Amino acid sequence: ILDIYGFERLQKNSFEQLCINLANERLQQYFVENVLSAEQTLYRREGLAWTGLSLPDSQPVVSAIGHVFRTLDEYSQQLAKGFETSSDEKFCQKALDEAAKDPERKDILKQPKVSAKARKSFCPGMNGGFVVRHYAGIVEYSTRGWLDKNNDRLLPECEALICESTSPLVRSLAEEDQGKAPFRSISKKYTADLEALLKMLGACDLHYIRCFKPNEEQRPGIFNKPLVLDQIVQCGTVELVRIMHDGYPNRCSFEELTKRFRDLLPGNFQRYGMRTFIEALMMAYEVPSCEWQLGMSRLFLKAGQLRALEEVRSGGGAAKPEVLAHIVRSIVRKRWTRVGLAVQLCNYIPKLIEQIKERRRVARRRLRAHFHAVLTATGFWRRIRRRRAARLVAAMRLACFMHSQVRPQLF
Repeated sequence: ILDIYGFERLQKNSFEQLCINLANERLQQYFVENVLSAEQTLYRREGLAWTGLSLPDSQPVVSAIGHVFRTLDEYSQQLAKGFETSSDEKFCQKALDEAAKDPERKDILKQPKVSAKARKSFCPGMNGGFVVRHYAGIVEYSTRGWLDKNNDRLLPECEALICESTSPLVRSLAEEDQGKAPFRSISKKYTADLEALLKMLGACDLHYIRCFKPNEEQRPGIFNKPLVLDQIVQCGTVELVRIMHDGYPNRCSFEELTKRFRDLLPGNFQRYGMRTFIEALMMAYEVPSCEWQLGMSRLFLKAGQLRALEEVRSGGGAAKPEVLAHIVRSIVRKRWTRVGLAVQLCNYIPKLIEQIKERRRVARRRLRAHFHAVLTATGFWRRIRRRRAARLVAAMRLACFMHSQVRPQLF
């Protein structure tokens, strides 16, 4: 059982609240990807008539928090090495500047708006915090003391005292790499542990219990309708209910259904394929067509229909003979229709191939005609250029001759 602490939005939110809310964001995204998106993908893959739903996406928030953690590690490491220029304010400013330059993060992570009333409260001021737009709401975080909180190493004096203790139990608590690294990132370890948790969840058969906070005051007997509705909308519960209502929560493979309900139809139906057998089964027991759909490899049923089939099977019910006769006629009619379509397709394919060949022949003729036209135009142009060159040479010779004849007379 994995019990999640829940989304936190306190009067003053710090590094601990961001870590908790990151876990909620990742688990929310895992729920969307592995339940809602996977359900819609299955419907499309099986060829069901389905209109896709717009699902909430927590990936931009997770990416923004990941960038914040990387910036935090950079400044925490500088502080651990003794750089006096590293401070919580500079870390916050760099995180905000980098988020403002990224189109995907600028709407997720912003600088808080500080009003006159907020200055008197715990709200962060300039370069003292930021605002993150989570799936469950907007949260303001104060970054005061984050550089120290992100370092998991003890002070050197404390580590030396633990190592020099005379108690074996206390000495076993000492760090193995004492003094080798002045900084060990809590955010990096927390992110790695979170990814390991998600990997472990991926290997399990999960069942979800969704809890909602009835009020902000944490008092019994108070039900804040807008607050609960906002949580239902933000966490994807509306989409889940819509998929469960409009979708098909029960799905069974053709082979499983054929083996389980083989006795509900006469023996002459066994010669048909599994898909045809299951379609005949649904029609024989008059299951409404809006309550089931045939996929490529499975039968999809609305809630309650599978139980109805099981009750018919356990009760030993039999389909009406006239209904069975109508189903056989419809199967024969469909097969003849398919045969007719197959014959039409077989007659059409040679014609299509001949049309393609004819289009290619016409295209080749046109290409040859264009090529011949280009060659002819090129030949004409070459002849014109030769004639022009010959005329120019003749004109130059004439000019030289006249110059040679006229020049002696001038002198």
